Amino acid sequence: MQHEIRIEPRGPFSWESALDVLGNFPPTRHQGRSASNAVPLTFPLDGSFRPVGTALRFEEGVLRGEVAGTDDLEAVERQVARIFSLDHDGSNYPAVGERDPAIGRLMSALPGLRPVCFTSPYETAAWGVISQRISMRQAAVLKDRLIADLGHALRVGDADVRCFPAPQRLLQLEGVAGLSQEKVGRLRGVAKAALEGLLDAERLRALGHEAGPASVLAIPGIGPFWSQGIYLRGCGIVDVFPKEPLSIAALGEVHGLGDHPDPATVERLTEPYRPFRMWVSFLLRVSVNRGLVPGVAGREGAIRRAAR
Repeated sequence: MQHEIRIEPRGPFSWESALDVLGNFPPTRHQGRSASNAVPLTFPLDGSFRPVGTALRFEEGVLRGEVAGTDDLEAVERQVARIFSLDHDGSNYPAVGERDPAIGRLMSALPGLRPVCFTSPYETAAWGVISQRISMRQAAVLKDRLIADLGHALRVGDADVRCFPAPQRLLQLEGVAGLSQEKVGRLRGVAKAALEGLLDAERLRALGHEAGPASVLAIPGIGPFWSQGIYLRGCGIVDVFPKEPLSIAALGEVHGLGDHPDPATVERLTEPYRPFRMWVSFLLRVSVNRGLVPGVAGREGAIRRAAR
């Protein structure tokens, strides 16, 4: 039996921009494509980790989704809203661009862009382990193999797709071609942490900006960078400007300050972005990828290395 969810954005939102990010972001590129206008999206459901999917359509200003795999439509709706940053009212977000014309110009170039998050902190942590010390392209290939080997098959709309394996199944992982045994062991550690509730999005949100990321550092293979990623991009946090080299470099460049603004300058520049500092960080990152910040585009590797 299939049912439908319905999410009405509050404030500007571009479904086309969201799909562009979804299709070009290596951690989410495995999501299915359909012969119709519907876009299949699959994920282990928060809490139960039941494999579910939804065929999404954006019609007349409303995001609708035909759901497969569960009757808990409320839980699916909450998770889909978080993934596309529709769980927050963005009506006042354009005012950030009015307060800072440099950001306003990027908003005008990418109208309605909101962060597209990982499907869950659990899947963020798994990606963090898989992607260590290799390129995102290589990591995406390994994730595809993992899903092919252990993922759950679903019929979503008119598409046959596979869902990232639930932690109960990932806990049984023995190997994936090209994945080191060290990473295999760490993925099992991620599965164990998820089953123990350490990667629950609401728990992490409730812990806050410091205790939330700190609470996942005990998971083998999760260091400071990915503890922040799990919290910020797995939980859909809105008002933190991350200490992340590319966002900081882009922030400096669009303000004519070079790509290494000092912490005090970053604090001063980002203060007017409240309560949407993470949204602005995402805008800056996408702007770099689209070539809208020429001083940073093409230099991402060098900027990351210089920040170490």
